[in-house]
Amino acid sequence: MIGSPETIRRRLREFEAAHVDQVILLNQTGRTPHEDICSSLELFAREVMPEFHAREAEHQRWKSAVLGGRLVLERADTSAHKVYAHQNEDIVRLTPEELKQKMAAKEAARAEGGCPA
Repeated sequence: MIGSPETIRRRLREFEAAHVDQVILLNQTGRTPHEDICSSLELFAREVMPEFHAREAEHQRWKSAVLGGRLVLERADTSAHKVYAHQNEDIVRLTPEELKQKMAAKEAARAEGGCPA
């Protein structure tokens, strides 16, 4: 995930709605300077994590009910979904500043009803 705190929150809410409770986010890629990595982690901790942390107790109750057999999940048809991996080459090809500019332009276009993220 690349983007503003709101973009990251929006995507993580989608995972949360599907009851995904663990994600791995890597930010040590390409030519990203150490200071930018630390700044990104601090921004994530300050602007994104609190929203999800606030709902953790509720999620743990749901998870306990599922694992304890007190809540049975409806079987979902997943046949239309494909599993794939994609490496965003921009992460390693662009400088950190170029990547920031590209992502800002993409978010602006999305906000105006342009390209989806």
